[in-house]
Amino acid sequence: MTPPPPGCASLGAPRARAPGPPARPRPPLRLLLLLLCTAAAARGHPRSGPRVSAVWKGRAGQDWVDFGLAEPHTVLFHEPGSSSVWVGGRGKVYLFNFPEGKNASMRTVDIGSTKGSCLDKRDCENYITLLEKQGDGLLICGTNARRPSCWSLVNGTVESLGEKRGYAPFSPDENSLVLFDGDEVYSTIRKQEYNGKIPRFRRIQGEIELYTSDTVMQNPQFIKATIVHQDQAYDDKIYYFFREDNPDKNPEAPLNVSRVAQLCRGDQGGESSLSVSKWNTFLKAMLVCSDVTTNKNFNRLQDVFLLPDPNGQWRDTRVYGVFSNPWNYSAVCVYSLGDIDRVFRTSSLKGYHMSLPNPRPGKCLPDRQPIPTETFQVADSHPEVAQRVEPMGPLKTPLFHSKYHYQKVVVHRMQASSGETFHVLYLTTDRGTIHKVVESGERERSLVFNIMEIQPFHHPAAIQAMSLDAERRKLYVSSQWEVSQVPLDLCEVYGGGCHGCLMARDPYCGWDQGRCVSIYSSQASRSMLQSIHPAEPHKECPNPKPDKAPLQKVSLAQNSRYYLSCPMESRHATYSWRHQENVEQTCEPGHQSPNCILFIENLTAAFQLGPLHLFSMHFNNVTYY
Repeated sequence: MTPPPPGCASLGAPRARAPGPPARPRPPLRLLLLLLCTAAAARGHPRSGPRVSAVWKGRAGQDWVDFGLAEPHTVLFHEPGSSSVWVGGRGKVYLFNFPEGKNASMRTVDIGSTKGSCLDKRDCENYITLLEKQGDGLLICGTNARRPSCWSLVNGTVESLGEKRGYAPFSPDENSLVLFDGDEVYSTIRKQEYNGKIPRFRRIQGEIELYTSDTVMQNPQFIKATIVHQDQAYDDKIYYFFREDNPDKNPEAPLNVSRVAQLCRGDQGGESSLSVSKWNTFLKAMLVCSDVTTNKNFNRLQDVFLLPDPNGQWRDTRVYGVFSNPWNYSAVCVYSLGDIDRVFRTSSLKGYHMSLPNPRPGKCLPDRQPIPTETFQVADSHPEVAQRVEPMGPLKTPLFHSKYHYQKVVVHRMQASSGETFHVLYLTTDRGTIHKVVESGERERSLVFNIMEIQPFHHPAAIQAMSLDAERRKLYVSSQWEVSQVPLDLCEVYGGGCHGCLMARDPYCGWDQGRCVSIYSSQASRSMLQSIHPAEPHKECPNPKPDKAPLQKVSLAQNSRYYLSCPMESRHATYSWRHQENVEQTCEPGHQSPNCILFIENLTAAFQLGPLHLFSMHFNNVTYY
């Protein structure tokens, strides 16, 4: 049978069938069923969810590999362009290799742990929490039965480096962040288990060891840290993103606020005994992620991804932040490093009403000069700048918000076959799935499409770690059971027709030589059809009118019951069963079932009068900013 047009599929078999009362034998009625899809454009918003849902089955043995046991905590390390993925587990590291077109392989390296006196059996484990490239080898650090330690792995040989405080936490559940920059290492991990409970951002290796003052952050939860090399080397910055308790105790104020902090990479400490071992250039600013049109605020920063400018302009680096609110709805806000830098350079200090000292707080000094004591004292007592960091664009609003609870994000900058640039976001949900969201155009007038939900695992589970390889165009994701390699295109899920291929608005995919194929395919031609922006992209197809599904004739007894089922291939469409212009059943966008089902409770002669139609009314997942 010829496949139905996009948004519709073949009728399912009856789910229940009961004969009518046997008064006397009757000839069977002939119910003529016609599936017909139509489409009309309208504006929507990505909060309606992904357009299609795809289970990435992959190729057994090639795209996913089981650990063989449960790993409650995993950490992932992947070098771009490599087919290998390192995963830290419990007392061991796994090396997965995903060669193109061949079976994947797994090798384990036992690290072990120091078995001490443990109050809890779980405390005796060595949970690997850090994997980092170091020279020709791999640096491995773990909890080691609450004695944080590190090992070096070179050419398959493991060498113990002993206890290394600050490189791994005492427990895998602790919030921790470690940043490497050449020979320098920065960490938020406590050095002592029962002392120093106030979290700090430290330089633990390199030049002078420094730490943040205990009063500048309130119960911080660290998210991401990065080094930004600016125009002058002495002006290089460390930016780190975190959320903390809100100092505003008003009952109507949010419990948490999201921040970005800056430090000068060349900070040498201060001149006085109180400032000599502290960061003297610390400042913090609030990150705003609010939709003023709906009065929705998103205060809890969940994850950050930095997308460098393709031309190497550090100010144009885009910062994608995933935020949530108390109801676990999510928003994505996009900032620029240039705006963040400007706020720290020009803003006054919150609560400070006198003239700022010279040099002003937060300013990086050349020639390794120490920060004057007066400047440190002002910054230490008033660490927050008054101006807030707002999202890019004239409206200063989120890129989009959603009813889904997003937890992690990576972003791929890619060019479609037309040469147009798109930013494709991959967002993990608390349900163990990945949403693929396409952003096109300039931020001032972005088009946003939530085009797909991906189930990345053979065994559905929560996503613990995710890494993007832009060179190989793959996602690597890990759960407690397995590691999966997911291609960024996945064009095969859009069916075999031109209309379904183009309605997807997937910049990785196009209609070429009678197939929906990846733009990266070696068989793709210059005549490939892609249509991302038009309200009705299917009109770009050789035949702008969708093919009608074939008539299906079903013989039923009079007064019988019957179920009609049509898969809702697009979650951005309204499906309606109609009989003689009367709407018998409607399935709206967001319908929980994957099928639009019509239950005919009693088949009467009325259904002989005409065919039963299924209409799908599509709307485009487009928002203009």
